[in-house]
Order: sequence, then structure tokens, then C-alpha cells
Amino acid sequence: MTQYPGDTIVGSVVVTVTKPTRAQRVSLTFIGQERVYLRDPANTSLIPSLVKADFILFEKRLSLWGQEIDSNDQQDAGSQMEVLAPGTLRIPFSIKLPHVNYPATIKRDKVCRIRYLVWAQFERPGTFRDHEMTTPKEMLYMEPLAYPTRPREVFRINRVIEPFADSSTSSVAVQIDGGLSQLPAMAGDRILYQLEVRAVRSAAASGADLAGQHQSVPYTVRYVRMCVIERLYVRGLIKGSELSQSYRTDLFSFTLDPTGQIPGKHSNSASVFASTGYLRLPVDLCPFESKQLSRTYELRIECDVADDSSLLDKVTRQTSTYTLFTPLDICTVSPDGFTTAALNNAYTDETMNISGIAPPAHHLAAAEPVIRVGGWEMERSYIKWDKHNPTWIELVKRKVAE
Repeated sequence: MTQYPGDTIVGSVVVTVTKPTRAQRVSLTFIGQERVYLRDPANTSLIPSLVKADFILFEKRLSLWGQEIDSNDQQDAGSQMEVLAPGTLRIPFSIKLPHVNYPATIKRDKVCRIRYLVWAQFERPGTFRDHEMTTPKEMLYMEPLAYPTRPREVFRINRVIEPFADSSTSSVAVQIDGGLSQLPAMAGDRILYQLEVRAVRSAAASGADLAGQHQSVPYTVRYVRMCVIERLYVRGLIKGSELSQSYRTDLFSFTLDPTGQIPGKHSNSASVFASTGYLRLPVDLCPFESKQLSRTYELRIECDVADDSSLLDKVTRQTSTYTLFTPLDICTVSPDGFTTAALNNAYTDETMNISGIAPPAHHLAAAEPVIRVGGWEMERSYIKWDKHNPTWIELVKRKVAE
């Protein structure tokens, strides 16, 4: 169940007792928390040591029945307790999320974790200590709204990838021409791509003459692969020092089908590797930014180059892989109709209105979730209990569409 800014979540807490029971309260807790892992710079061993940094987005707790949460009068606590008769008490509740862009729910082992949890507690006194019965913690999945920052347009690619200095093909560079249509794009969109890749002479081999880069070389581009990458940028305060690290994760990749000069032949039969097709984006892409974590997306283009003179000799063949990274602009609000005029008037005031639409505030805004009793049905209901069952507590939740 995915939640968005401004949603309302409703549910019920169900408490069942089999005998008269004195109780302090039935409470509900809703918490949002971040955790990132950073490498400890003080650790000089070969095995890296990770240090975690936590941040609480919000923590809300409300007494649904019985004493208030902030009641600290222990002397009067016993006199304020109520007695639950044998039976089932059902207490509805609602959680109103503010119009705030909280970061998306995410978990990456030994990198980061953002989660939103809700659970209920039933507190009653004991002889030596109080007893607490807690429901399993339910996970809520948040997804912020990422608005476009520019109109859709063709993203053109015209780059020359130079080789590494110690590469076996140090005299060869790769030239990529083409582009991607309709960026920024939404998750799940199909993006039309058109690429032409050729091996050319590197700047170092041609005496840094840019015109010389277009000279043909006896090398052929064997294949081209595209990969959508998730990039996480984590930061935190460790031992008084601000640290930051970035991680790249491949989401999916595929090899492009060549449509070169000789149809029906392999890509290394043509002087230019040309390919046209569609790139289908995953449906769960969602960029966001929070206090300790940012998530963006990139497109990686890999080109494998081989020596023409030794294509059939795997021993003497000289090969090398060239890589190009380019940002992939993703949004969760459709950029359709977002014209140049709207762009000029998009972010002109503090509310950052986009064509009359007010995006959610940043997650550090003062607004917080609001929990209250009832709100979607009768305040509470009681069912008399006449069977022998232990005391138990249950949390039932559902989402109300706005």
C-alpha cells in the first residue's frame, strides 16, 4: 500500500480480554526514520568498518483509550486506570499525512534504510512491573511527488570518449552521436533512442587535433549496451565530521540490436554501429532528497571496441570497453503540458508553484502527521466476550482515497 502526500490512512485497534482487566492505555505510534551507513575514516584496516547515522523524520504517539501519553503522575496513575470488561474493544483511528514530500521507503543492505512504521500498544499494570503488549510493526510505503523542472525535449548526445592512458587501445576513442526523446520522463515510460557509435582516433594519437578524431581507425565497435542506474548519495555526521559517499546500482541493462550499414550482419561487419529502438523505464523509479540521502538516476552506455586485424584471433585481439554516464531526468508528475511559459513562471515564489499546482513542501517542513481517534466510523464498539481465549491486541489498517 503506497502512500502519497496528503493521504489519509484509517484503521482499528482491537483489544480482547477474557476477564475484567485494569489497564492504563491503548496507544498508537507512527514513526519515520532514516539510517545510512558510512565508512569510518579512522579505520585503517583492510576490512572496511561501517558506522551508522540515524535521523528521525517524525515520531507521533497518541493514546486511543485510557490515560494520556504525557501523564506522569504516578501517585494518581492507579486511581485513573479503567477496567475492561470481558469482551472485545474496537477503537478506530485515522492518520492524516501532511502535504509534505517525505523521502521514499527504501532499503539497501549496508547502504541506507528509510522506513515508516505504525504499531499499537496495550499497557496494563503488573505486580512488579508494568506489562506491555505490542502489535507487529506495520510498514507503510511512502512515495514523494517529483515535479518536472523543464519541458519535455530531446536530449542530444554528442560525445567522444577518450581511452585510459594505460589502455591497450590508447590510440582509439569512441564517438557517440544521437539522443533520447521526451525527457524528463516518468517511471514506466518508453523512451525512443537513436545512437551511432564509431571508433575514431583519440586526441592524444592525433596530436590533440579535434578534427583528427574523426579519422577512421582499424577498430570496430562490437556491441553497445545501455544500463539504467540508481545513484544513492549518502551523508552523515560521524565523530564530529561530515562524511559523504555515493553508490551506483544497476537496475537493468540490455544490449542494443545493430541496424548498421549491412542489414542482417553482426555489428562488427559495419563501420558504424547504429541502433534505434525504445527504452522501457522501470515502473518503480522515484527520485527524492532527504537530510541524509538523495536518489537520482543515470544512463550508462558501454561500448566494446576490438581490433579489426585480429577479430578471429582471441589471443592477439586487442579489446577495450568505453563507458559514458549521462543523467536520466525522472519525475513522478507528468511533464505533459509543461510549456516554456510555465517554466518561466514555475519557481518564482516561495511555494514554487508549477502552473497553478503547489508541490508538497520539503520533508523538513514543520507540518507532521496527525493521529486521532475515529474519523471514519463510530468512535468505538464493544463486543461481549464469552469464550476462553487469551488477551490479545490487533491492528487493522487501510487507506482512504482522497
